[in-house]
Amino acid sequence: MSKTTKTIDKAEVKEVKKEAKETKKNLIAPNDSIKITLAWTSVEPVYKKTVTKLARNVKSEGFRVGKAPFAIVEKSVGFEKIADEVLRELIPVAYEEQIKKENKKPITSPEFSPISLDKGKDWVLEAFFSPIPEVKIGDYKKTTQKGKEEAAKFIKTRNEEIKKEAEACKTEDKDHDHAHSHKELAENEIKEINLQHIFKELVDAFAPAIGEILLRQETQAEFERLVTQLKQYKISTDDYLARRQITIDQLSQELAGTVLSRLQLDFIMAEISKLEKLTVSDDEVKAELNKFEDEKMRQELEKRQDYLNQIKANLLQKKTLDLLLKL
Repeated sequence: MSKTTKTIDKAEVKEVKKEAKETKKNLIAPNDSIKITLAWTSVEPVYKKTVTKLARNVKSEGFRVGKAPFAIVEKSVGFEKIADEVLRELIPVAYEEQIKKENKKPITSPEFSPISLDKGKDWVLEAFFSPIPEVKIGDYKKTTQKGKEEAAKFIKTRNEEIKKEAEACKTEDKDHDHAHSHKELAENEIKEINLQHIFKELVDAFAPAIGEILLRQETQAEFERLVTQLKQYKISTDDYLARRQITIDQLSQELAGTVLSRLQLDFIMAEISKLEKLTVSDDEVKAELNKFEDEKMRQELEKRQDYLNQIKANLLQKKTLDLLLKL
């Protein structure tokens, strides 16, 4: 099946459970689901059309290519392939209709598990997906302040260490000018330290449960990005694991943990921006586009809604970060 009609692989479900076994169980939310019934009266004409289409390439003894009888084509092609083609056509619309009917709010692509696909009877499937997580952020300002206080302690300690290192260097090499060799943390470093401590406190305090499918899909995407990066440096996955002295299972657990924290933070940040009614105007998006000097490229990007949405998301995130730092 296509991505929109993917049947759940039990091995994948088992794998994600293994990836997440070292995380707290209450941080992974169960999948939501809906049942979809396709009336045979709707399935049958598509089924017949599909068999007719597949018959064009069927070779059967005693018949010219594409001229084999319906029953022979069915047997030659196999029910599974025919059903897969039929579902590709019928499922997307049926899924969207059932989602609206039950007022569900999926945040992932669905994964389908057939319940009954009997010829001559209604077809029934169950669609699984991760819903939008429920996020309760409580007194996020107090939590943010705690993060900034922890950051201040870290910055103070680090600056003292830098000062001591500078003094030690002066003692060891009196003839060298160390005036610019050891400075206190730069402004951008301080900003990053503050954000990291704020993020930690927010996730620790308000960590929303993340859907199992969302975690699995995002972990897989993160793994694929890692493999792509390794290929750019001509490093195989096996070599990478060997250099780090870890197994593929340990890497999966590591990636799952990282992705879980990132997703939790993303949803927390989204809830804060919603609570504070932060918005991004079309003028702000346009101003970002105008930063492209290449007019042709800019005009092309203006037509891409996915790119415009990404700009808007980035600007909204920046506003939320600025808000946290100013609290």
